[in-house]
Amino acid sequence: MKMILKLLFFSLNFPCVILLVNGGIQVTKTITVNINGGADFKSIQEAINSIPDQNQNWIKVSIAPGVYSEKVNIPKEKEYILLQGSGAHTTSIEWGDYNGDPSGHGTTTSATFTASANNFVAADIFFKNTHSGVPKISQAVAALIDGDKSALYRCSFSSIQDTLADSAGRHYYNSCYIEGAFDFIFGNAQSIFEKCTISTVNKVPGLSLTGFLTAHGRERSDQTTGFVFKYCVVTGSEKAYLGRAWRVYSRVIFYKTDMSDIVVPEGWNAWHATGQEQSVTYVESGCTGSGSNQTKRVGWLKKLSDAELWPLIDMSFIDTEGWLKAQPL
Repeated sequence: MKMILKLLFFSLNFPCVILLVNGGIQVTKTITVNINGGADFKSIQEAINSIPDQNQNWIKVSIAPGVYSEKVNIPKEKEYILLQGSGAHTTSIEWGDYNGDPSGHGTTTSATFTASANNFVAADIFFKNTHSGVPKISQAVAALIDGDKSALYRCSFSSIQDTLADSAGRHYYNSCYIEGAFDFIFGNAQSIFEKCTISTVNKVPGLSLTGFLTAHGRERSDQTTGFVFKYCVVTGSEKAYLGRAWRVYSRVIFYKTDMSDIVVPEGWNAWHATGQEQSVTYVESGCTGSGSNQTKRVGWLKKLSDAELWPLIDMSFIDTEGWLKAQPL
């Protein structure tokens, strides 16, 4: 691959080396973070704060191994940030807020990590909400993603309820690990999860539960949103439904996914679409494993033709203009 280095000066008031890969502009500056010192910052949030609002050039925040006990927020004014960890097993962002806690947090404000900016990338980071379910099980978001054109690679997400708030925008998750018990992938985003592991866990001793992997919130038939799981693995220690309808037009597709026996025979729950099940789009196509048997699935599970299915599982579902190729990873 041909690479060209050029030294340019931008209005950000610092010289920056631009790496051109086959003509595509990549990272213009790298900011380092190390909780033990010896870097530009000890705090991830401090590094984010140092990036100018309305930034138009990709900036990498390189995070050294460590447990970063802080809430991190990337506001909508700070676009084009690549958050690069050292590995999901070695770089973690952790906090323990939950809905209804003594500080008065709601579901969205409980998030350990929030990315509201468009054009955001994260890689090799563990996002964790440490709420233990005591004194009560409640929504405790590990990561909230609601900017457009966001991609996350090899990241892990952990909580009990509402682990990943995939709230709004077009998103791509590749080789990620997501664990929880209730509605732990929820929101109304338009997202593809590719080669991800979805795992049910029970972190509350003595609690017997049947969980829900997804709770998609599509509100109207003309919305293009939906969760698509391609070549994924569904596993874990607790029984669970593949999803329940948070809103009446909820849409979730599992394609060529390996499902263990944690999946309950019915597969899906109507929840807020009870009585309007035909408005929901839940699809399982080409799936394998002991949990993929559709014999006892709900009667309103959709059967799509190849022509109907393809626009939903193809990358064009989230990317028609090539925004993924324009990102640093």
